[in-house]
Amino acid sequence: MADIKTQKLIYHLTAFENLPSVLAQGLKPRSQLTRFHDVADQDIIQKRSTLRLENCVPFHWFVKNPFDGSVQTAHRNKPFALICVRREVAARNNWSVIPRHPLANAEIELLNYEAGFAAIDWETMNKRDYHDSNCKSVCMAECLAPGTVPVSQFCNIYVRTSELEKKARAWATQQKVTVYIDVNENMFLR
Repeated sequence: MADIKTQKLIYHLTAFENLPSVLAQGLKPRSQLTRFHDVADQDIIQKRSTLRLENCVPFHWFVKNPFDGSVQTAHRNKPFALICVRREVAARNNWSVIPRHPLANAEIELLNYEAGFAAIDWETMNKRDYHDSNCKSVCMAECLAPGTVPVSQFCNIYVRTSELEKKARAWATQQKVTVYIDVNENMFLR
């Protein structure tokens, strides 16, 4: 497996049904959403609100992380999309970083991009051992956009099947937005 630290993208998993809205309005923080297909655990959402993270859009550092696995397992029959942003966009805009799962401690360590990136335990993250609680927590580190992420900042969108790709491309054409949309079933749970 490739070293996660040297990869170029960060990832946001969403229900595929959310794509028309995302392509029309950008990827919005939870606090700005009214009607959407919610796949997140409601207990975790409540805790994130307590930590005032609902005004940010969370991204993970690699696909098939513990969050992705949990959500896709809980919603086996639901299609998903992975929205990708280049890490250089996050760095240039000084997005925040939480170097381990935000609910791992009573207090979160919310850092600017450079300090947060340096604080992540990349060696532990690369192990991807979800049976080890420390490793799992490190694998849930987040990069947080401080508001709506416009489609112009998306690098690409991945879906599991060519049928979903066709629908997503039609929605993008309808919204007159340009974004690379492709099929990569390996980025999703089987």
